[in-house]
Amino acid sequence: MTAQPVEPTPGMPAKTLAGIRAALPKDQRAAFDQQRDALDLADLSTVATFRDKWWGRAVAALDSTLEADFDAGMAGELEIVPGWDLAAGR
Repeated sequence: MTAQPVEPTPGMPAKTLAGIRAALPKDQRAAFDQQRDALDLADLSTVATFRDKWWGRAVAALDSTLEADFDAGMAGELEIVPGWDLAAGR
């Protein structure tokens, strides 16, 4: 079995500083810039946390229904399908 290259999903922002920043709403870019400029690049955990936080915001900005679903979920108004017991029948 050989590994296949991971191709970016069309329309998704690249996981680069420039790609993330370009996909952010204009009102979030100053906060992104401020946090980016204060980032300690020697702390890889912090760098990954920064990337994941802002990439998530960039992705959410692409689809307004995601923000609406998040708000509904936080308000307890989102219909969620109950899970099932994966060990059932064993």
